[in-house]
Amino acid sequence: MSEEIILYNGPTSPFGRKCKIAALLLDINHKEEKINIYKSQFLDEFNPLRQVPTLLINKTMISDSDNICLYFDSISKKNTLYPKQRYWDCMTMISVANGIMENAVSRFIEISAIPENEQRPKAISRYEKKILRSIEWIEKKFDNFISDELTMDQISVACALDYTSFRFTKDWSLSNPKLNKWLEKITENEFMQSTLPGESFKYE
Repeated sequence: MSEEIILYNGPTSPFGRKCKIAALLLDINHKEEKINIYKSQFLDEFNPLRQVPTLLINKTMISDSDNICLYFDSISKKNTLYPKQRYWDCMTMISVANGIMENAVSRFIEISAIPENEQRPKAISRYEKKILRSIEWIEKKFDNFISDELTMDQISVACALDYTSFRFTKDWSLSNPKLNKWLEKITENEFMQSTLPGESFKYE
């Protein structure tokens, strides 16, 4: 019996987008379901954190975007997205890109879901500083991780930068010209265009 692979995703999740892109590039036959996480109690049976992305293989659950991408890579017949010659550099870059996305998500929740008089300006400032500092760090490492071979760290950075522009600011591009030019080029690809964020659900 063939496996049924379902990727539960959100309409704007940068982590879910990363998984979807990996699935497309690795030619993984799967079904994607975009859900309102605030009204998806059914997911609690599989993932008590009720987070997206969550992957179900029949009744087996895999959580966390990095685990999901690694799983896709392990079952694919395509070339790996994790270059063996610089594996740990790749994983470190993915971690930094994840941090950018985490802080951008936290910042957006703070300014959009919390009443203005209850928002924490210092927390918002910390989120923003971490995002911009991390992007500048990647800019300095640019020549070390950019290659003709598309890899998981590049996918993660592209999702992180695009999400920063989407939810925070595009001004990061002014002081990071290499990344800006690279992002403009990579976003022309179908795997980026077909996974653009949709309309988000209201925070509850």
